[in-house]
Amino acid sequence: MLTIDDILKLLEDGKWHDMREIVYNSKSHELKVEIIMNFLYKFDFVELNDKRQKVKLTPPLHKFLRKIKLIEEKESLGS
Repeated sequence: MLTIDDILKLLEDGKWHDMREIVYNSKSHELKVEIIMNFLYKFDFVELNDKRQKVKLTPPLHKFLRKIKLIEEKESLGS
């Protein structure tokens, strides 16, 4: 799985997550996670707290990922 997939999977609960937690759970180098987070932030996919130590999905992306997950679950039941 790609690092960005691991990160989005972790963030899909819509809650704030500590950057150290994301680095640890993605099993990726801190710099790689930071680059991905900067990209996601630049395009308004995530919110960062004031100190940039915590991150969460923006409401539109959170809603989108929930819809995709529901569709995937329905597809897997139909197989």
